[in-house]
This record gives sequence, C-alpha cells and structure tokens, in this order.
Amino acid sequence: MPKTITLPPYLSARSADDTVAVCGLLLEGGGAVLVDASRLKFADPFGLAMLGATFQMLRDVERTVQVCGLGAAAAGYLGRMDVFEGVERVDCGPPANQRHNRGDSLVELTRLDTPQEVDQAAYRLAHALVGHLPGIDPDEPPDEMSGYTTFDRLVEPIQYALSELLENALTHARGHGFAHASVWVASQHYPSSGIIRLGVVDNGCGILASLRGHPELKHERHLEAILAALQPRVSCNRDLRLNLESVNQGVGLTTTCRIAEHAGGRLVIVSGDARHDTAGKSGELAGHAYWQGTAIALECRRVGLPDIRYRELLPAYEGQYRPGLRFE
Repeated sequence: MPKTITLPPYLSARSADDTVAVCGLLLEGGGAVLVDASRLKFADPFGLAMLGATFQMLRDVERTVQVCGLGAAAAGYLGRMDVFEGVERVDCGPPANQRHNRGDSLVELTRLDTPQEVDQAAYRLAHALVGHLPGIDPDEPPDEMSGYTTFDRLVEPIQYALSELLENALTHARGHGFAHASVWVASQHYPSSGIIRLGVVDNGCGILASLRGHPELKHERHLEAILAALQPRVSCNRDLRLNLESVNQGVGLTTTCRIAEHAGGRLVIVSGDARHDTAGKSGELAGHAYWQGTAIALECRRVGLPDIRYRELLPAYEGQYRPGLRFE
C-alpha cells in the first residue's frame, strides 16, 4: 500500500511552515506515495515550485507518485502550471482542454539544470512580472537615440536582478556534495488584487553550507545564514570569475528584495530549519520542518514597479554600476 499524505488547504509563502512540512513528509521513507489533495484550496508560485521540486525528487529515486481528490478548478490550474509532469492523477477534476499564451501574466513551473537556461528564464519571469501596465506599450517604437522603449527600461533591471538570483541559486545549490541540484521557478499575476508572486526553489546544499566560513556569517545557524545572504555581494560567485563582465555580482537576492519592498511587497526565504520574512516574521520553521536547499518567494504590487528608481537599488561595484545597463 502506498503511503498517504494529505496536503494542507494552502501551499503558499504565507503558509510556508505548512508547505515545507508536507513536502518533507512526502520525501520521508520509501515506496509509493499517494497525495490526498482534497483539502487543497490555493497554491501560489512558492507552493507550486515546492511541490514540483518534491515530485521530481520522488521520481528521481523511482518512487511512484499519485495525486487524488483534486477538484476541477485546482486540477485545471495545477495542470496549467505543469505541476503534474510524471505524476498520475486519480479521481481528480479534468485537465484544461486549451492552453493560451499568457506570458504577460504567468510562467509555468520550469526546471533549470544548466546555467545556459538562466537568462531565458529570467527574461520570461521579468516579462510576466511587468505584463501590461497602463501607459506602457510593449510594442511602441524604440527611442531613436537609445534604441530602448519605456517597457525595455522597466523590464531590463528586473531581468538582470532575476538572472543573478537564478544563477546564484543554481551554482551555490550545487556545492558541498549536491552536484545534481536543480532550480524550479514559477510566477503568477493576480488581476483582482494586482499582486504578482514569484517562487524560486532549489534542492541543493542550502544557504548555511554555501556560506560556511564566510566572514559575514557570525554564527552557524540557518537563520543567520539567510540574513547574511541578503547583504550585497555576500553570495557572489568569486570562484567563477573570468573577468568583470562574466562575474556574478552577488546582488540578485539583495536587489530582488529591494524591488519587492519598494513595490509594496516582501520576500520570504526558507533554508534548512529557518524562515525569514522581510515583512517581519522570522525564526525556526514550526513542527521541526526542514528544507534541504533554499526556497524564495517574492510578492509585490505590479503597479508599483514603474515608480522604482532601479539605479538606486542596485549596489555599486567598486563605485560603478554594471556596464551596459540602462535603468532610466
């Protein structure tokens, strides 16, 4: 008989403890797993990425996964977001018959395995986050002097921050014996509230292992490591540097956090046994929950993005901003 695990009503950054806990239960032990999703009401990109990563890890060790009890709306949405790859559905609502291009409002669950996939993922995520904003036409003719449109100037710094964030997530995750770690991303715009949400999850070594021995890490605790990683350039890939243009500057997490806060939102970061919410709730995960890796959730208001002065958010590199970027 397969082990049965019941999903909570909410798989989201706002219920990060419950989300991490149930994914941990799914990964425990061995054998087939039956996921009872009858109570599930809502899953945001953080929850989708956590669940998708968990399903993939179960399949990687050849454990059979079945999902049962999903209602029609939840089954249609999770199917649309590509959460069920390689997962059998039993007594669930029917999948959606049609799929329309919604690149201006969402990015389906996407797995990143190589650095070459990072830029395209960052491009898709940035475009989904910005989407359609009043007074900004993605198809307007570019400025004759700069070659840029208003839309380009808004998207490019967000894409750069996300590219750095994803590259760091992938490269740091693969340290300390986790050479085969992957990164999962998803995003969604919610028109009724105007909120945009982004999830980035890896199954790697975790922030504490990645920063162990760093001078900014005063105590070897998961929460201390998360707080240290939010400081500019703490997480840059110094060992990968070939020249100034190719080095990861280590500002992805810092700048993404600043973008979220300046657009009326927040960042939630989970690693090991700790959770840090930039809105104020931080500490150990409840119920001894634990995530081997790092999970990040961004939440902010889309209409706040055009008002951000991105040049002021990006930390300077030796007194200079990254060459070639246009922020205004």
